[in-house]
Formats: sequence, structure tokens, C-alpha cells
Amino acid sequence: MLESLLFILLLLISGLFIIIAFIVMCIAFIKKSSALKKTALKITVIPILCWGLIAVWYFRTLPSINESEMENFAGTYTLNSSGNGSSKSSRSKINGSKLTLFDDGTYLFDGREKIGLKKQGTWKTGGTDGLFEFYDENGNLSQWASPYDNDNNYSLYFEDQNKQDSETIRFVKTKSE
Repeated sequence: MLESLLFILLLLISGLFIIIAFIVMCIAFIKKSSALKKTALKITVIPILCWGLIAVWYFRTLPSINESEMENFAGTYTLNSSGNGSSKSSRSKINGSKLTLFDDGTYLFDGREKIGLKKQGTWKTGGTDGLFEFYDENGNLSQWASPYDNDNNYSLYFEDQNKQDSETIRFVKTKSE
């Protein structure tokens, strides 16, 4: 959310200074003043800096953060059958499920498709509100997962959408890839 507010602030600042530079340039042409023209050009530096910050964030920093997160979360996950809030009967239906995330953005799921995951596909970080997105082989979004990292103890929380009352299913990282 803070990222969005900063983005909006940078756009508003750049828009304001573009308008100011345009007005100063119009006055400079009317008065035929080269000093005002130079001032207008100097004012345009501020919007260029704002756009540069936006570009650096979205084209350099954010992809680097997402790549690092993919490397950290890559590994083999198994179903955590204790304390995840799901009922015993539903856990037994997917007991023994294994999810393997590869750092190249692919995954393999060894278990029933109860939680909405296909047997294989792709995954990526940086989804809405920091969610991980899982896609099937055709590129269709099949499931979201909430990542959790507590001192390098990685977990993924899936919402079981097949029931009236959704329940959370937790997979815990057991091995790094």
C-alpha cells in the first residue's frame, strides 16, 4: 500500500511540475525571454527524476526482490497435518501431498487436486498483496498461496475453495531445491 501511495505522489509531483514548466515556457515565448526558457527546462528535471525513480523501482528493484523470494521459497513442501485449522477428514484426503517449487518458476504437485493445484505448472511471486500465483500448463491461474517466512522456516497457505466454508491448508518447506 505504501508503494502505491509513493507511486501516486511521484506522479502528482511530476504532473504539477510539468504544468509549471509549460506555463513558464509559454510566458517565455510571449516575453521572448531566454532566461525563462532555461528556467522552464530546469523545472522539467524534477518530473524526469520522478519518472526515473518509478522506472528503477518497477524495472530493476521489484524484479530483483521477486527473484530473490523465488530462490528462498524454492524447495519441497509437505502438508502440515497439525495445527493448520483443517478438519481431520479433509487432511486425510490430501495426506502425503507434496509440492515442489523450482527456482525457475515451475512446480510439481504430487497429491489430489483438492486444493485447486494442477499436477504441474508455473508459479510466480509478487502477486496481489504479496500472494504467490500458481498457473496450470495452459497459463490459466489455478490457485493463490500466502507465503510465510519466519527465520527461514517457509510455509505456504492455500485456501480450499471446494467447500462452502473455506479452510486453510498449510504446506511446510522440508527440503531446499
